[in-house]
Amino acid sequence: MLKHHDSHPTCADPNAFGGSDRTQTATFVGPTSGPTVSNEIGPTGELCKPGEGIGAAATKSVKHLVVIPAFNEEEALPGTLLSLRILPAEYEVLIVDDGSSDRTAEIAGRTVRDGERPVHFVRLPLNSGIGVTVQTGYLFANSRGGYEYVIQCDADGQHDPADIPHLVAECRRRNLDLCIGSRFLAGDGDGYQSTFSRRLGIRFFVRLIGILSGARVTDPTSGFRCAGPRVWRRFAHRYPEDYPEPESLFWCVRNGLTVGEVPVRMRPRAGGMSSIVYLHTLYYMTKVSLAILVDRLRVKDF
Repeated sequence: MLKHHDSHPTCADPNAFGGSDRTQTATFVGPTSGPTVSNEIGPTGELCKPGEGIGAAATKSVKHLVVIPAFNEEEALPGTLLSLRILPAEYEVLIVDDGSSDRTAEIAGRTVRDGERPVHFVRLPLNSGIGVTVQTGYLFANSRGGYEYVIQCDADGQHDPADIPHLVAECRRRNLDLCIGSRFLAGDGDGYQSTFSRRLGIRFFVRLIGILSGARVTDPTSGFRCAGPRVWRRFAHRYPEDYPEPESLFWCVRNGLTVGEVPVRMRPRAGGMSSIVYLHTLYYMTKVSLAILVDRLRVKDF
């Protein structure tokens, strides 16, 4: 069952959660109090109608949503949330806990209660992977309404929230549908360098996406990105389940959407462990490559 701490129930498409047909449950905690509503996510594939979603009476002045996917990030999450306080008032924050077994949910819940800005919290009942976690953020934005841009920012402290307004500004300036924060456009990257296996995968996908689409990108695996309405509303309905960044990027360029990059600062993890440390690079590259090749054969959505 889905527990929602607000004044309105919500519904969602279970097939949008990485294409799974299993019933998903989550706990929504909003900045306002209200009755607890239990509602099972049904198999109809329907999203809520306008005015029926989470917080239909949301403040009209808030325009952007920062989605923080988190899995066992009790060490890094407090610092990440503290750093988000520098953002202007038009940014709301959504923390999505991917079934963590540590104190991530406790920390997120405390931030919701004590936060100065609107902070929301969704807790998935089981570990579902980064694709489902991020898509939950897009579903939240689509259901709640009132957002212009949705920004993905990691919970581990590697992304600098000071760069978020730059991502949004670049989307507006160049009329981008998707703006990616690239660690390779910033020159020295503040002295931080990712692992050799990760760099190998990045270079591979740069070439693959370039060959198949003609698009020139430098950081296709970056999880620091700003999505405009045409992108995040589509991602609310359909989003890759595993390793979503390269595949979702390719979908955008294949469908003729405008994609750009801005230089951002990447920092070492503030704590916790990367979700792909123990995954074999060859498996990662093979699976995502096949997904991209299959996507290339599909009819365009736009």
